[in-house]
Amino acid sequence: NLKIAIPILDEKTVCSHFGKTPFFMIFEVNENNEIIGSKKVGNSPCHGAAHETEQGHGGQGPGSTVQTLLSEGVNAVVFVNMGQRSVNALASVVELYQTSLEDVDAVLKEVLSGNLTKLN
Repeated sequence: NLKIAIPILDEKTVCSHFGKTPFFMIFEVNENNEIIGSKKVGNSPCHGAAHETEQGHGGQGPGSTVQTLLSEGVNAVVFVNMGQRSVNALASVVELYQTSLEDVDAVLKEVLSGNLTKLN
């Protein structure tokens, strides 16, 4: 089965910035492209937002977010915007798909119908 992670603000809305997303929805898809399960996972973007700088020099980097997803056994990640370090960290271990949609259901339809282009 395939496990697809989508960064979300809430159950209906995709978070446009991967690294700062509060949650991920992880959808499990079977070989018939049917969703057989889903799970909401909290993200820990950094340790104390007060220390975060826009340049991301705090040492926290994308590591914790990436680890969260890998520990869930995710195979694919859909995103709107993703920092280059996260792209680099994920590209070797999962399939990356970029979307411009902000509706979770619409993004899922895109993924399941094969309309999203793989980045890697």
